[in-house]
Amino acid sequence: MQTVIEEEPPRQGARWHNALVGRRLLLAVMLAAAEAVLLLVWRPAFLWVLLGAAIVLALSVGLLSRVPAGLGRDLLIIIGGAQAIVIGVPLALGFGVLVAVLVGILLIAGLVFVAVAKRR
Repeated sequence: MQTVIEEEPPRQGARWHNALVGRRLLLAVMLAAAEAVLLLVWRPAFLWVLLGAAIVLALSVGLLSRVPAGLGRDLLIIIGGAQAIVIGVPLALGFGVLVAVLVGILLIAGLVFVAVAKRR
């Protein structure tokens, strides 16, 4: 008995898809870094940058279910990942600064409280 496996010939973008599968995150980080450099040179308003990145992220996530698997979907994942990084990194840094400021204020308030308590 002979087993025959029929397989469709690889599509045009199959080679690119196979090359991109393991490199999506790296390419998204590189794209986000390139965007960050452009933003530092161009210096647009920060809120416009976040709004633009949020719109591109929403569009790429919304189109994921409509685009068939392959190169197009890979590009949408890379673009969406880059926009998520562009949005997430400044927000995470801002949150970290906010926490540091709050801890500093609490530390100063605690030192003042201890100083006042020792005077009495």
